[in-house]
Amino acid sequence: MMFRVIAGLVILLSFVDSSLGRNLPSDVNEKYKVVCYYTNWAQYRPNGGKFYPENINANLCTHVVYAFAKMVNGRLAPFEWNDDSTSWSKGMYQRVNDLKKKNPSLKTLIAVGGWNMGSAPFTAMVASPQSRKKFIDHAIRFLRNRGFDGLDIDWEYPGSRGSPVVDKQRFIALIKELREAFEDESSTSKHDRLLVTAAVPAGKGNIDRGYDIPALTRYLDFINLMAYDLHGSWEPFTGHNSPLYSRSDETGNQKNLNQAWSVDYWLSKGAERSKLILGMALYGRSFTLANSANFQLGKRTTGPGTAGQFTRQAGILSYYEICQKVSSGWTKRWHDEQRVPYAHRGKQWVGYDDPQSIAEKTAYLMRNNLGGAMVWALDFDDFQGRYCNQGKYPLLKRINSVLNGQSGGTSTTIRPTQGDRSTTFPATIASTSHKPNTSLLPVTPTLSRSSKLPSTTQESTERPTAQSTIELTTPSIGTTTSRVRFECPRFRQRAPLYPDPNNCSKYYQCVYIRNRYIRSFHRNCAPGTVFNPRRKLCDFPRNVRGCH
Repeated sequence: MMFRVIAGLVILLSFVDSSLGRNLPSDVNEKYKVVCYYTNWAQYRPNGGKFYPENINANLCTHVVYAFAKMVNGRLAPFEWNDDSTSWSKGMYQRVNDLKKKNPSLKTLIAVGGWNMGSAPFTAMVASPQSRKKFIDHAIRFLRNRGFDGLDIDWEYPGSRGSPVVDKQRFIALIKELREAFEDESSTSKHDRLLVTAAVPAGKGNIDRGYDIPALTRYLDFINLMAYDLHGSWEPFTGHNSPLYSRSDETGNQKNLNQAWSVDYWLSKGAERSKLILGMALYGRSFTLANSANFQLGKRTTGPGTAGQFTRQAGILSYYEICQKVSSGWTKRWHDEQRVPYAHRGKQWVGYDDPQSIAEKTAYLMRNNLGGAMVWALDFDDFQGRYCNQGKYPLLKRINSVLNGQSGGTSTTIRPTQGDRSTTFPATIASTSHKPNTSLLPVTPTLSRSSKLPSTTQESTERPTAQSTIELTTPSIGTTTSRVRFECPRFRQRAPLYPDPNNCSKYYQCVYIRNRYIRSFHRNCAPGTVFNPRRKLCDFPRNVRGCH
């Protein structure tokens, strides 16, 4: 009898323990939000860099934002071929929302927009109360049917890039009507209200032209400040992707291109501190130096840095790719004024964030009573723990640890030092070729949110805030005179990207399941570039024979 009682207790305790294990609380301090963007094109990277919903640690984020949906005829629509589930596969939407089984407090949102979508679809949608209502009514059904908890509006930007001045007020009308419609739907359906959020720029010009900040703060649940891509290879000199503070040698508008200035400006214009979420980059922006001896910030460059092994886009490197380079002999330095690291070797240079700079930025947002941190994007961190020798998700975990009062959580934990410090690491990982290649624009399919090389004005210097989808809307060039029909190979080839035989600025992306052809997508290169079939990316016309 006693044996049966003890055995029963063991079974009961085991059940309770396993039940608790399935519902472990989030690692995030409940006072703060950690908003994590997931990109649905990271699935196309080479092995070692492929990223799927199952790679997400659901306990390191309070919100996961799925990027991106597109807009078709003023309505939300899936972007990738496998976003929605089918009779033969579970879609990416469902796989992301399954994360809530691991962390029931997790909220998921879907983002619409991005840099490459531009302003035109938004301008058309917000043009009238009727067109806005059409979008909102459909958005509610779209989100509920797919299990999402909210909508993130990533319009880049109202009042800019072809958007008329009146869009500043029409954008506020959209946000207000979304919030009211979500509240009405919640009271009727008895479900939790859908969230409405927005990703917003860090630069003064785009802020002033497009955002009524007091009104925006009133209706949004939170505001994702895209405080990165403040410098990049569209400029003719080295600059850090996301500096915390300005440099003493910066002048004019350059002194405004840092996170602290952007936060102060949003707050000064009426943003609510608890709703402002500080964006942090889990990737770096790279350059090719004009002179390898002049490697400091602000030195002359000749173009973007060489593309990484996995992200495969000139001018951008994931954190784990940067770890590989530092381990293979790149010199890592720390800039005391801007509180960020950079690394270089030969003529290759990259500015990025590491656990120390991430900790300082997180401590900064806590000191300023902001609402939390946002990261772009999960697939850029060392999500597998394979390359940085810092465990899985070293940058995202650093944010969580500081928010929870661990190392770096106060202003006195990390102290400034004087001058740039350099460290050369041993060559523990085989070095890849670092030969400069200035012929490549920062444009390839399925890699990052950005695909534009802007001029060095105040407005363009702050962005192309890395939000690209791989379907671009650009004018075509190099059209041939006769039409040739293209069909994807029946079985998967090594790199399933093929030139459009009728148009140099277009290409086909063939999609395979178990190496068998499923469907194709017709893609555009960015303006002024053409598809290079040898390199399998968009390139300058002069580098592709017959496409001048």
